Amino acid sequence: MIYTEAFFAQGSTFPNDDEVNLIDSYTFEPVIYKKTNVGVPAAGDGDGAVFRKKGNDFYKRQWTGYVNVLWWGIQGLSDQLRTDRLNTILQLGYDTFFGKMNIGISGVLFLQNNQRVLSDQCRIKQNKKNTEIFNCEEKKNISIKGFFLEGFKEDYDYDQASSSKAVGIYCYGTQNINIEKNLFKNFTYAGVSGLRNMVNLTFKQNRVENEFTEAWAKIGTGKKDNAGIAVGGKNISVVQNYFENSSQGMIIAENSKFVMISDNDIENTILEHGMYLDAGISNMTVLGNRVRNTKGIGIKVQNYDQEKYPDYVCHNIVISNNIVDNAGTVIDEALVATLDPLKDYIPAGGDGILINNTNKVAPYKLIASNVVVTGNVVRNAKQHGINIRHVEGGVISNNVISDIGNVGLYVSHAKGVDVSHNNVQTSGENGILIESNNNLLNVSFNIVENPGIKNQGNEGRLAGIKLVEGNNYEIAIRHNKIRGNGMMTWGIFSEGGVGQPTHEIENNVVLNSKYIDYRFVNGSTKLRMLRDNYKCILNSPGDTWLDPCL
Repeated sequence: MIYTEAFFAQGSTFPNDDEVNLIDSYTFEPVIYKKTNVGVPAAGDGDGAVFRKKGNDFYKRQWTGYVNVLWWGIQGLSDQLRTDRLNTILQLGYDTFFGKMNIGISGVLFLQNNQRVLSDQCRIKQNKKNTEIFNCEEKKNISIKGFFLEGFKEDYDYDQASSSKAVGIYCYGTQNINIEKNLFKNFTYAGVSGLRNMVNLTFKQNRVENEFTEAWAKIGTGKKDNAGIAVGGKNISVVQNYFENSSQGMIIAENSKFVMISDNDIENTILEHGMYLDAGISNMTVLGNRVRNTKGIGIKVQNYDQEKYPDYVCHNIVISNNIVDNAGTVIDEALVATLDPLKDYIPAGGDGILINNTNKVAPYKLIASNVVVTGNVVRNAKQHGINIRHVEGGVISNNVISDIGNVGLYVSHAKGVDVSHNNVQTSGENGILIESNNNLLNVSFNIVENPGIKNQGNEGRLAGIKLVEGNNYEIAIRHNKIRGNGMMTWGIFSEGGVGQPTHEIENNVVLNSKYIDYRFVNGSTKLRMLRDNYKCILNSPGDTWLDPCL
């Protein structure tokens, strides 16, 4: 039984046979070496494991599949020497296997083009501050699978810039990368970071499980950039992952295209949102995810910034069949008014689903087109349930929205949007609010029950469906069923104003409102159509006809 290090030692007297059977000095596994003159490194004595030199002869290790880092004797070294040895191995460009072991490093591991690194539960801990573990920046055809990667935690280092290296995998500009079945822990920027120029990313069946706390996240102005992943580019697929205890579950960078976010679990974001989907994202599907216990918004499509991103336009957004539960915290506005935004953390909002492509300068631009929000379940959002703003061409349908702090379903600055077959149960203020600057809305076949349970504020806030005064044209409210619980002031409340002569309100049913079924503040302005509506209330002031419910 001859060990590799003895056979290849300088001055070894073992015969230079064409083929030798040895025992690996580090892994103690049988290995065969054969003489070769093909593929031998140009200088030196080989690479230390695959190619070895004995006298004037070169031998090549016979293996199938991947090379194993253990062949190079990486255990028992200092963190820095181990990092250097691993980089020597990776620079060879082989597909590389990390066996089941627990190692620390002090520096970056650089991957090569067309390289796969695989693991059987290898745990790698980064022991150098603000340093990534794997770097595949600007590389192509990379696969990273099966690792337990742990960040530098001793003082929770944190770099708020998008170029931060406090990450597990840094992949800015990487093309064709697969990250699968890994566990990420305690990276203070993100488990994976590649906010720009990525092409063809698959992030699948990974877990990001941090030990961070809300108190840590709120220090100073807040660590809002901490996320499970922060990526962006073209052809981004994030599927079947689990995220827990990061400031935000995931960040998809502005102007990304062809994005699929499917079947992920996001739980307990400690500072802000479950999903932060930045400005100008197009051709995006958010399907079948479960988002629970977020300090901020459950699913947020971020603000349009007219000055910073004048050319960013969202196209083709589908948010479907997601469950969003317990989004947001109750914000003390009086307390927020005393805080300094440059020095203090300002609490995030609490909508369940928000399409928030707002711009502040009239004439208002409709910069999200072809938006579908359908089949979602939104429960216990502290602000609004589903909030849709500045959308042209959309369908908001078949959503179940319940136990909402403010408005169940909020629509503002929208054009050509169908709001139908939604079920809104128990909201603090309006069940459905049609805010200002809307055009060509169809609000039909919705069920609204128990709106206005806050029983405070002006009476218009406590209506089942409210139309706000201010440039609402061609609004049709038809075939809705609205039922109060004694605190709903009005079934349908219209503030009048510009656009009211184009409104059509017909075939609605209003039950158990506090005052009367329909109210139109500007009584001198006619509606286009008000007919065939049904009411069933008691003690309607001034009502002279027999109530059909009696």
